[in-house]
Amino acid sequence: MEKGMVTQYSKQIKENSNRRTTTETISTNITNIIKNKDVLNHFETFYENVSDSKLNDSLIHQHRYKVLLNNEMKCFGKDIFLLVFVHISTSNFEGRHLIRSTFGSISNFDHKNIEYVFVLGQTSDIKCQRYIELESKRHKDIIQGSFIDSYRNLTYKLVFSLFWVNNFCSNATFVIKMDEDIIINVPLLVSYLSKKVHNNSSSDILECHVITQNKPQRRRKDKWYITLEEYPFSKFLPYCAGHSSIMSIDIVRKMYHATSKVPFLWLEDVYGSGFLSLLSNIRMFEPKCYINPVKRSLEK
Repeated sequence: MEKGMVTQYSKQIKENSNRRTTTETISTNITNIIKNKDVLNHFETFYENVSDSKLNDSLIHQHRYKVLLNNEMKCFGKDIFLLVFVHISTSNFEGRHLIRSTFGSISNFDHKNIEYVFVLGQTSDIKCQRYIELESKRHKDIIQGSFIDSYRNLTYKLVFSLFWVNNFCSNATFVIKMDEDIIINVPLLVSYLSKKVHNNSSSDILECHVITQNKPQRRRKDKWYITLEEYPFSKFLPYCAGHSSIMSIDIVRKMYHATSKVPFLWLEDVYGSGFLSLLSNIRMFEPKCYINPVKRSLEK
């Protein structure tokens, strides 16, 4: 991740940010893509008949997480309209401060309550851990799970986030998962989601930038190298780009329960919105108004 809040997204995301397409059209396109891919049937058969030996991870499948740092009162007794959980590295103190001092400072908009939590794994740096504990005590917005905080453990971080929301913030109406290098327009987002509540369409929501054409990287030196044993198919089915996604609370519950039945894959975005969603019959939509690359906006 780059330092601060400025990031460059992939060419595909940049191109998509200039389009204005209805969610209905996007959903139809995704459905057609899925129907036209023979890999879908093989995918479903393969994962629906997976052996128990691939479903024995104590954290991913059995949810035996230890919450090392918890702020269990974050949502207790509150009417939470929106919960934002931020996947951020343990050492990124500056990033957490920046979020708290900008959009993360908006705790109420249009009489809607918004809460934020920073999701961390474990660090072997004793000094860093002490600072994190002091930070958590001061701000009461950090949760830390019993797994090593690393890039290849992002799936553990995702499942831990689902675990925490289901156990400590199941009263939220909407949930946003975001990475540390993303900025969200909270007023715009609250207005957008409020319209869904007004139209009685606040359930079955999974909205994100949808990746529809991607293949596993088979070169050993590639950052996203994945073996045939890990994923035996030549293409990925549609999934949400990992930087952010919008979910209604019922979708969070469905995804959480699905984790006990789906084999682990370290590619968090493919596993989360790809595996969990498709095997739970959750439909992905792309919002009419979504993110823009921050760097391009700043350069204008």
